[in-house]
Amino acid sequence: MSVPNVKNKPYIIGLTGGIASGKSVAANYFKKSGIVVLDSDLIVQHLWQTNDEMVRKIEALFDFEIKTKQDRKRISQIIFNDRKMRLKLNDIVHPLVFLELEKQLAMHQDQKLIVVDMPLLFEVGYEKKCDVTCLVYTTEEIQIERLMIRDQMSKEDAFLRLKSQMSIEEKKLKVDIIFDNQGDLNYLYYQIDQFLKGFLDEE
Repeated sequence: MSVPNVKNKPYIIGLTGGIASGKSVAANYFKKSGIVVLDSDLIVQHLWQTNDEMVRKIEALFDFEIKTKQDRKRISQIIFNDRKMRLKLNDIVHPLVFLELEKQLAMHQDQKLIVVDMPLLFEVGYEKKCDVTCLVYTTEEIQIERLMIRDQMSKEDAFLRLKSQMSIEEKKLKVDIIFDNQGDLNYLYYQIDQFLKGFLDEE
């Protein structure tokens, strides 16, 4: 597995995956390997807690107050079944996520590599800001099996969750690097090691 020549640092690695594909496992392995990982989901959680203007805009969009985890869960259920509302929500949240990512990237200018962990990397267009994109891949069948076990949901509900995001097969056609996570985790780690070795070999 090879990587492009490294430019002046930091080199931005966009890491994505599908639901239950193992992206979080890969992100944690990057961290253990000493790479700075910026997590877009954590940024979104922080925005919910601190950005009152964002919350007001979302309340206006969905026409109810958002005060509890159950309220946010209600939003999740709506956007899983309504693509237009999902896109409108993304239009509110993700520009703020991009701004926060820029701030965090500026804080790590001394790093050679930075991983941006983003489930909706292609859906929101952030791949344009990355130097290389990586997908943690598994089949949709395995995703459904893992979701059913992890979240204790029916096969039908797991299928609906998958359909609320871009297909992992579509993402596979868009990325530069694919980490296969259909089987043993040690093989996933080996692929990440080989990927990182490509950067180290440039030094």
